[in-house]
Amino acid sequence: MITDKEFKDILNKNESTILDFKEDIYDFNNDRNGNQTSKFLKDVISFSNTIRTEKSFIIFGVRESDNKTTKLKGISKAFDDAILQQKVKDKVIPRPVFSYYTKEYDNKMFGILEFPITKYEMPIMPSVSNLKGLEQGRVYYRNGSSNTEAKAIDTIRINEWLKSLPNNGAKNSLNSEISKYLTKLTDDKIKLSALLTKLLLLAKENELVELQNFCESEISGTDFKDVKADNHRVLSCYWSWQKIEINPFSMIKPTVQLLKNELDGNLDFKKGKIAITHPIITIEKMIKNMGDDLNSSYGILETNTKALLGMEKEHTIFLYFFPDDFERLYRAIKQKLIDILMQI
Repeated sequence: MITDKEFKDILNKNESTILDFKEDIYDFNNDRNGNQTSKFLKDVISFSNTIRTEKSFIIFGVRESDNKTTKLKGISKAFDDAILQQKVKDKVIPRPVFSYYTKEYDNKMFGILEFPITKYEMPIMPSVSNLKGLEQGRVYYRNGSSNTEAKAIDTIRINEWLKSLPNNGAKNSLNSEISKYLTKLTDDKIKLSALLTKLLLLAKENELVELQNFCESEISGTDFKDVKADNHRVLSCYWSWQKIEINPFSMIKPTVQLLKNELDGNLDFKKGKIAITHPIITIEKMIKNMGDDLNSSYGILETNTKALLGMEKEHTIFLYFFPDDFERLYRAIKQKLIDILMQI
């Protein structure tokens, strides 16, 4: 993911073989004839095949006029990188390496398609025949600021360029590392916080944007908007403006069911689905503090309306959980991480 400075530098450049500005993002919702998918695939193929010495980008939300000046418009639509990866799958060979993410700049949201320099065994080309404007087995690349079908000599040059790139065992090494972490994720004795810290470093080294974003958000605490968009951190729990403490010297030992009955009958307590934004280490501490007594322990998390509901004003809210709640949350986070690793 590029920095603010890098993004600003890119915006000051003109369209070229390694840079394209698009006013709007691909409209896949109105793609009955397949034109949008074909345009997207042609962009991916062309940018991946272009001979270059640095990453290349497509920036969405920028309009370039005839006099080469740019106007920052931003985008209103958003979709996940996984959607684009799925649209490429089984339609081109070899499988291209790219990533999509959004960036906020000048109070606007922009979409970014990033293409790293990647060594393929041959130029990338369409593998199916039903793509409009693309022919199966043909090679396309960037010629100036447009996508062009490669002539025979162009294809030879692209192929020679790909061969000249250094042999890199990074992919095999990465696959090996991912397999190791998948194995570790089945070991309940290893804390997620420890694995996420190591995976964050792996993600940065290999430019795995989705994995990096996930690790960072889980380690530092997730943003309300992000967690709302992904329900792996949504739990059904009790919440209240009030904080309660159970008398440890009480003659009656409270059980989980007794506590739930008390909360259900108290008008100061509500029950609903809540997006948990706390860091992973906080969740692990709560699980540890509740111990092994699953029948009588409970946990309280303090949060506020801004972090929990995205409200401007901050009012303290207390969330009440029981052991099985945190176990479900922990398993959901772990499964989400497994799903991301399986897609790499």
